[in-house]
Amino acid sequence: MTAGKLKSYRFATEAQWSKCIFVQTDRESFLKGEGIRPFAPFAPAATVFDSPGGYAPVVTRLREILWRDSRCALHRLTPGDDDRPETTMVAHAIACADRLVSTRRGLWAKGDRTDSLERYEDETLTRLLIARIPDARIIDIASDGHNSVWALIERDGEFFAVQVDRHGNNGRTINFKGISDAEAFVFLQRYSRFVVLTGGEHQKLHWFDAEGGAATFGLTVAAMRTCFKAHVIGSDGRDRVFLGGADDHGLGPAYVLILDADGNSIGDVALAAEDGPATGITASRDQLLVTSRRGLLRFTKADVVPEGSEHSQCMIVTPALFSADREDRRRWLRVEATGSFPEGSTLEISWAATDDPPAPPSAIFKDNSTSDSQAARKILNENYSQRERTVFQGAADTKRKNEKQTYSVGLFDVTERYLRVCITLTAGAGARLPVLSELNVLYPGRTLMENLPAIYQREESQANSFLRRLVGVLETTTQDIDKRIASMGSQIYPATAQEPWLDFIARWLGVPWDDGLPLEQKRAIVMRAPDLTKTRGTRAGLEALLEALIPGEPPQYRVTDATADNGFAVVGGASCEGSKLPAMLGGYTRWRPELGLGAVLGYMRLPCADQLDDGAWQLAGTVEVEVAATAEQRAAWKPWLRALIEQMIPLTGRLKFRWVTAQSLRGDRLDGTLKLEDPPEPHLGTDAITGLARLPEQALRLSACGEAIGARLR
Repeated sequence: MTAGKLKSYRFATEAQWSKCIFVQTDRESFLKGEGIRPFAPFAPAATVFDSPGGYAPVVTRLREILWRDSRCALHRLTPGDDDRPETTMVAHAIACADRLVSTRRGLWAKGDRTDSLERYEDETLTRLLIARIPDARIIDIASDGHNSVWALIERDGEFFAVQVDRHGNNGRTINFKGISDAEAFVFLQRYSRFVVLTGGEHQKLHWFDAEGGAATFGLTVAAMRTCFKAHVIGSDGRDRVFLGGADDHGLGPAYVLILDADGNSIGDVALAAEDGPATGITASRDQLLVTSRRGLLRFTKADVVPEGSEHSQCMIVTPALFSADREDRRRWLRVEATGSFPEGSTLEISWAATDDPPAPPSAIFKDNSTSDSQAARKILNENYSQRERTVFQGAADTKRKNEKQTYSVGLFDVTERYLRVCITLTAGAGARLPVLSELNVLYPGRTLMENLPAIYQREESQANSFLRRLVGVLETTTQDIDKRIASMGSQIYPATAQEPWLDFIARWLGVPWDDGLPLEQKRAIVMRAPDLTKTRGTRAGLEALLEALIPGEPPQYRVTDATADNGFAVVGGASCEGSKLPAMLGGYTRWRPELGLGAVLGYMRLPCADQLDDGAWQLAGTVEVEVAATAEQRAAWKPWLRALIEQMIPLTGRLKFRWVTAQSLRGDRLDGTLKLEDPPEPHLGTDAITGLARLPEQALRLSACGEAIGARLR
């Protein structure tokens, strides 16, 4: 077996993945621990919120959606109340705004003057301050992701970005050199980049880094889509740029083009003919908001790539990996990619190897002006001794759609010192997005080849050896078995075992059990298995079970064993006639009716459902268990709590189980059960307490004659 003996470069955590180069990759998904995947497309159908036109959409810090219409009104859509947006008349600066920007400290808009900005309170829309940028014409504004905003300004024929803080003070000024006729811009916080849209006969997008200066690169708008004319630009503030416009210079169908931070196209969204070109765009991770002639259009993230859309794709390039020299000249074993690859998606594993030392990162990313896409292209275009590409199709078995799979590519014939691996994930139309959760590049440690006779070990040094490839397949198979064997200890230990294993261990140990128990209570019972099995049938065992099921101080339960607490009845004694030995009072119970001379009217009665008379029932001991629980806890615990307690009661005992309130378990001493509390709030429900909760007194009101003063005026 090979588990724990092979060496590998592993990419699974955020720190490990951060060494790679990402192209068209959803960084938000990666940072949230959801794996590496392409950007999710938007559904083609939008939810429409009608208004007399729509402009300047914005998402506030409270996740409310605001936009203005053409009648000086602001519409507010709160989460959970999607059908009824509120409408408010607003100040002139907001009513005429082309762009609204939300920060942690309020809502920003261009002021009435060409050199001013105004900040408003989010909820009340009260104006808080007016900030001015001297000798400037403010063109557009964008959030910096914190408390300040960036203003795109023109001054003396040049264009700048000026940072304005929440107090209205001017901060950093960044010069955008080499552009003219700037119309709008956005700021991508994660990459610290500005994207500026310039007009004129040939519209272009220019990318600037946070230091300004000359543009790092630019794209012609018409080259993105034939005869496309851009009207507005927006972003999600992190990774993506959205360009709204129409074909045939605004006369044809309207679209929203979507670009990543490096200017790569990652799809588009078509707008209906009645909407016309977009008048405003903003986005969050899960939704795209577009204003148009009809009002606000909200596009949500799609679970699958829509039919008729372009495929979704991303690429990850590892850093240069190094394998040291060995006497047997073995350097690399295989590449393993683990993740979820649904039907309709593909996983491409390609690699390139060389003996030449790789260029340092500083030579690839010069002055931080090189984008990840440019760096990936530069790396993949370098001269390598060997290259190879393998494509795997996603699993078609629907039963495994949420199960992780591992695909491997052999590297047995690679003898070069340095290796780069490139992973490409693609989802076609109608397919769910693939997700890469882990990547391993293995290089030799101890392998199965060393267990073969020496005559066969020579095959490892031969190129394209069939035996070496066959053993590599066995290594890949047995490694998974080794991992499962190595992890069996963690499956048996209650603190780390998975839920199916906990069910197995509990039945193996014979502790009280129910498959409907919550996971944490299952772990607690198995952890207390020694106490439960050793003291089963005793008060200590019953209390150990209740501590595992209902932890916390003071306890929410009380156990009363009448036989153990009070003992047997003794008739007679030292100074009285009668039996000196312990004696029990027995006889038939009141619910044993018999017709005859011994029948007494008004005394005998029919038995209840849980009252049996087997001749010795009345002699059995009674254990009373009281549990204090709220209505929600009672509904959750009722299916299994009594059944588990009965498994800990002796065979000769009877259980008397009662649901009580917390007040009934309180003592009269300061022992943790007595608490000074206000009367509970009155409410209707199964846990309402009669006599403690009461309705509030009626509030006093002034009569038409004023307040009563206790004296009559004559």
